[in-house]
Amino acid sequence: RRKPHGNSRIHMSDFCAIDFETANYPRASACAVALVRVRKGAVEDTLFSLIKPPDEMPILRSFTAIHGIRQADVADSPTFDELWPRLSEFIGDDFLVAHNAPFDRGVLASCLRYYGIEVESPRFECTVVASRRAWPALANHRLDTVSRYLGLELDHHQALSDANACARIYIACNQ
Repeated sequence: RRKPHGNSRIHMSDFCAIDFETANYPRASACAVALVRVRKGAVEDTLFSLIKPPDEMPILRSFTAIHGIRQADVADSPTFDELWPRLSEFIGDDFLVAHNAPFDRGVLASCLRYYGIEVESPRFECTVVASRRAWPALANHRLDTVSRYLGLELDHHQALSDANACARIYIACNQ
């Protein structure tokens, strides 16, 4: 395993893992989000919310088949712009960690852009990349594969479970 350089080790032990589920093909169609705050290398707090996607981006049945979220489930949920202040406060100055970070970074950026929220997107680290470095001999580096390798419980495509596994993978990659 590669070790972080210099004193970045301290910084790398404080972060938020994030996972989005989407309703539809556009990245701005977030229908669920989970954050897992890590302090000093241990899970400290979590946040989960369903999100009501934009009306023109309803939850497709094929997406419900993946994550189980139906349109009726999000009917009374906040929209992303209503939820953003809570998410932003939870994230604070942390960098974000995601499994396949380009997807979650894209969802966050698309939601911010869709709602005209002008903030600098946090730095992202990717546990796919980190797990490839840490355990190159694994058959693949999908979230379920790496979780199984590390003995982590995972209810795949449930945002809080995915974010929690992602946080624990990142911790394991940096020990």
